[in-house]
Amino acid sequence: MRTKHLRDLLHRQPLLHKFMIVSLVLISLPLLVASTVSYLGYSASIQRNVGKYQGDAVRELTANIDTYMKELGLLSTLPYQLPEVMRFLATPRPEGRPPSFDERAALEELVKLVFTNGRVDVVGMYLYGERGAAYVLRPDSAAHFSASGWRQEPWAEAASRTGRGVYIGLHEVRSTGGAPFEVFSLARKLRSLETGEDLGYIVLDVEIRSVRSKLDQMSTSPSEDVALVDGQGSIVYAKGSRLQAESLAGYRGAGTLTVSRGGREELMTYRTSDVTGWTTVKTVPLTALLQETESVRRSIIGIGLLCLLLGLVLSVWLSLRITRPISRLRSVMKRVERGELGVSVPIESRDEVGQLSQTFNLMVSRLSDLGYRLYESEIREKDSQMAALQSQINPHFLYNTLGSISMYAELGGSREVVKMTNTLSRLLRYSIGSNRHEVPLSQELEHVNGYMAIQGIRYEERLTFITEIGEELLGFAVIRLILQPIVENCIIHGFEKDWGSGTIRLRAVRENGCMRITVVDDGPGMEPLRLQELRRRIHEAPLPEGPGGHGLVNVHRRIALRYGNQYGLTVDSGPGSGTSVSLLLPLVSLREDGDPDRTRGDERYADLIDR
Repeated sequence: MRTKHLRDLLHRQPLLHKFMIVSLVLISLPLLVASTVSYLGYSASIQRNVGKYQGDAVRELTANIDTYMKELGLLSTLPYQLPEVMRFLATPRPEGRPPSFDERAALEELVKLVFTNGRVDVVGMYLYGERGAAYVLRPDSAAHFSASGWRQEPWAEAASRTGRGVYIGLHEVRSTGGAPFEVFSLARKLRSLETGEDLGYIVLDVEIRSVRSKLDQMSTSPSEDVALVDGQGSIVYAKGSRLQAESLAGYRGAGTLTVSRGGREELMTYRTSDVTGWTTVKTVPLTALLQETESVRRSIIGIGLLCLLLGLVLSVWLSLRITRPISRLRSVMKRVERGELGVSVPIESRDEVGQLSQTFNLMVSRLSDLGYRLYESEIREKDSQMAALQSQINPHFLYNTLGSISMYAELGGSREVVKMTNTLSRLLRYSIGSNRHEVPLSQELEHVNGYMAIQGIRYEERLTFITEIGEELLGFAVIRLILQPIVENCIIHGFEKDWGSGTIRLRAVRENGCMRITVVDDGPGMEPLRLQELRRRIHEAPLPEGPGGHGLVNVHRRIALRYGNQYGLTVDSGPGSGTSVSLLLPLVSLREDGDPDRTRGDERYADLIDR
């Protein structure tokens, strides 16, 4: 249904508009496709290059962290270089028994080697023996030789299954004084080099700031987010509040992809370390990546609009060159339609339009001759019809008949019939008993009052008619029989269809050297579409055939024909707000003989009297 409506709408468009629409489509469509493909290709290239660069950066960062962690792993093997430490772990020891002097010296040597390595910032060390030995050195605390419950720590089960180091994600430890430290740890199982027997475990705490500084160096913009996620999906460190552990736990291995988080698109690169099993993640908003493409997009849009404008100007020029002869031919055709047969189309070309114009000129010349003959025959036919009608209906016969009816009604005591008959007789005398085109406003008002007197008897008290006209306007001329059709229209369309009580007001005022007569009713009014259609009919209807005629359309055309197109009738209405019909007329005075006085009244009317 919509497609049919669009097709019909296109068919109704002028030829110039069709040429312009086709040209605009043929220019804008390829331009739009080319601009879009270019912009999308450039954006995709930016994303690929940034993704490759970001992948290299994440790989390099992961390698640096792995190197750091390998150094930490080497530190966890230092007990194998100190036999006294290994014997300390292998010796059965009741809880709370302090180590010997040699064992203390070996443990202090181990602490010195671990804490002063110069590469890894170790802040705590723990030795747990399978046979009860323990050495606990918390950050900023003195060492002690007892520990309980270490077997229930999360790392214990993982470290017991392998001889390799087990990395423990971000957690908090407290010094003896209660100060908190954010650390990550490495736990390694220690075995006897001679027998392979499990002797115990070493756990090293490393402050997170060492890894944090490496991650911070990778984030060069506030819009970029960087995170380090351990093997259990917990965040070791994250720069940026938009990264959440639950949204990063599933990314393992290596890759670059586009994700949607928090209502925005981001480019994410991730890589899992083979050493620690931790995953490094970096995200960059696509808006930040494509910020540079904004200038390219603006340039593409600007060039596209310029080309579109030039193409539109060229298409308009070509369309006008093609359609101007056709428009000129159409204009002359409309003049012929209005009855102007003494016209011709100038022939400027030898193409199809020129040949059509030549044929049209020949047709108009022949039509002019035929039209004159037809007009003469129609005049004679109308004269004969008028003579026959006048011979059949004598106005005096109507007046005498109405007088007889009035007399019999008065003898019968029917005053309403007498009043209606006498009023109708006056209406007929006014309507058909004069050959004057213009009468004083007072006579036209008297005619309307007589018509409303009959309607008042018909509708009793349900209809109220009010006139508001100044005495100074009653002597000016109006076209005969232009007010009664409007008042009748108010009754028919305003009250009869949905009858109730109603009021009709007739006003006349001076306005900018003219006279404006307004007829207002308080009826149901009109819908906008109906009002629009009525206005279109009023201004597009053909001229009436003579001085008579009823209805708003004929009243308007009679006024326009008599005084000019600047005068006429306008209608305003709305649902439930009644209807207002306004007549704009020139101020024309009448001489004593009843003809218009050209020397008085509105001077603008003086040159219109002879029309």
